[in-house]
Amino acid sequence: MVTEIGFVSLLVAGLGALAGGLIYLAVRISRGNW
Repeated sequence: MVTEIGFVSLLVAGLGALAGGLIYLAVRISRGNW
């Protein structure tokens, strides 16, 4: 059973990881380091 707090924490962590990945890719592409 997942509580609301646990669910929100997982959701925030997932979105944070996704945003971090996109930012990382954006930096790599902008710098041209493949």
